[in-house]
Amino acid sequence: MTTFEITDFSALSDAQLASFKTQDGKVHLFNNLICPFGHRALWAALEAKAPFHMIDVSLAAMPEKYVSDFNRYHTVPFLLDNGNAVYESAIIAQFLDAKYNGGALHFRDHPEHAALAQLAAAKFEIGPFYGLLRNQDPAKKEEFEANIRDTLEELERIYREHAADFRAKGPFLLGDRLSSAEINIIPFFFRFKIILAHYRQFDLLKGFPLLSAALEAAEARPAFKASVKEPEFFINAYAKYANP
Repeated sequence: MTTFEITDFSALSDAQLASFKTQDGKVHLFNNLICPFGHRALWAALEAKAPFHMIDVSLAAMPEKYVSDFNRYHTVPFLLDNGNAVYESAIIAQFLDAKYNGGALHFRDHPEHAALAQLAAAKFEIGPFYGLLRNQDPAKKEEFEANIRDTLEELERIYREHAADFRAKGPFLLGDRLSSAEINIIPFFFRFKIILAHYRQFDLLKGFPLLSAALEAAEARPAFKASVKEPEFFINAYAKYANP
């Protein structure tokens, strides 16, 4: 349910691309809908109501011009805001929130709350998720699953204990208020719940009621709905990782 403009990078002329690097007063988000890192920036942009448009950059065949002229790190997302370059998903999400949303998602005016959200994001380990998806050795399946549960148990504990004062107020880490914790974590939960169930018969959030509630609440938000595609889109996109 996209509600924003998307243009393919390869459809843009050299002159158009060059204009994005000028002080044009516009917000250009180079991104890809498959990528959970890119989802952080896209979801934050929508929540912040930033006046952006998205340039779709292929991950399978990343254009050489994108790397040479825009982002030498070979990654998405990448942002040009009035010609100012911003790199890395969490930094872009924070930048957009600060500039267009008063820093509300990152609790700019509540450093204690901000620190708690940053703790949750810092303790989130994504490596085991990709490890299980890519694993081709049945003997290692339980090890990868255990590693995933370890990181989820730590996050569940942070929601339960460190954020105990907020538990009666709502499903997000900070109760009824969405925070950078969810912006940075939920895009991975959303994708890997779908693709690990499909490819590895693994129920990602089984036994983690607080994390499950946070995902469910995020999925109900209009901005989140606008930032994702149907499950089949992600199942197809991640097939090459599951079955190389």
